[in-house]
Amino acid sequence: MANATQLQHFGFKEPTIWREVVKVMGDLEQLVWNDPLITDDLTRAEGTRYLTRLIAGALPMTMELADANYPQFFHLLSTRIHWGLPATDCHYQWASVHGDNIYRISGDRGTARVFDIETRKDHFAHIVDWTLHDRLTQFEVGPGNHVDIILSRERPPGVRNWIQLAEGPGNIIFRQYYYDWNTEQPARLTIVNESATYPPPALSTGGIADGLELFCDWLRQVPARFQQVVNSYYAAPANSMVFDTIDFGWKSLKYGKGIYQCAPDEALVLEVKLPKSYYWSIQLCSHFWEARDYHLRQTSLNGHQAQIDDDGMFRAVISHQDPGIANWLDAGGHERGLLAIRYYEPDSTPIPTMRRVKLSELRSALPASTPSISAEARQKSLRDRAWSVARLGRE
Repeated sequence: MANATQLQHFGFKEPTIWREVVKVMGDLEQLVWNDPLITDDLTRAEGTRYLTRLIAGALPMTMELADANYPQFFHLLSTRIHWGLPATDCHYQWASVHGDNIYRISGDRGTARVFDIETRKDHFAHIVDWTLHDRLTQFEVGPGNHVDIILSRERPPGVRNWIQLAEGPGNIIFRQYYYDWNTEQPARLTIVNESATYPPPALSTGGIADGLELFCDWLRQVPARFQQVVNSYYAAPANSMVFDTIDFGWKSLKYGKGIYQCAPDEALVLEVKLPKSYYWSIQLCSHFWEARDYHLRQTSLNGHQAQIDDDGMFRAVISHQDPGIANWLDAGGHERGLLAIRYYEPDSTPIPTMRRVKLSELRSALPASTPSISAEARQKSLRDRAWSVARLGRE
């Protein structure tokens, strides 16, 4: 692919630049039709949707919001845009920054269980070089739950909430992890470059060419890196898990990963003695590392939502039909998919066990004390999920 300077040399009199962009989008097809692990049309159809989500996700981060001098927080993952294993509990926001500037983030801190801001080097489009520089999890909050945070190369005198910027271009990742979706409140924050001069420079052909190049870089590099991680899930036997780290993920998390296989007349019983951890969750994912539709189905559980058995074990059931078990993970017609668990700074990393049973024999495979749920209570729980995701602004 041509670099930004070469794209600018193409000019806009002829559609050469656009043809380069279209070619890069077209090359994405290999993620679906050249993947030997994909053997059915439903997964290929999901993959086609995934390609549209990649394009939709890349555009704002490259063509619209890449100017580090005039940053805006961007809600980069939602119920409509999935990629890169989004946690179903997390509200992700992103912004471009530059080490030459001084930024202020301010507003209502909200009440999310975990509140974390990272500064990273380079741009997400260059994911291999997109490395953690600094982060802050504990913030001093003032009257009215107000928080002020400064981001700069050097720490200003007297500033408590400070995060260091790296030299040159970079990004911010702002994460809010919710436990109780029904009651916790989202933060209401804005970011301002205190070094900025208004109005911004006028639109230019060079600026648009740079954005198009960044867009192409995003589509060439990010999905390829995701596919490498997805392939590592298949290194574990079916219905088992291993723990690993993800270099572009969240440093505080230990990631458990594996694949599940479950026929329509079967159920998987998952069991684990949980570690001591301020936050943990488990979720089902597509072959393309997308979260399943957590706002419409119970495809995930966290430490607040889950129920623990009398013997101290967490037990969950993966199946296509509601088994009447409180800790149900809804496979929703997908007989194979990815399974992910997250432990936040745990004291250990226990690996869940999984065993496959016939759905008709499920009850006898579980302790009598395993919490059950009525059909009416399930409907209320699912309605609450849909309502709470919208309330938290994560739709």
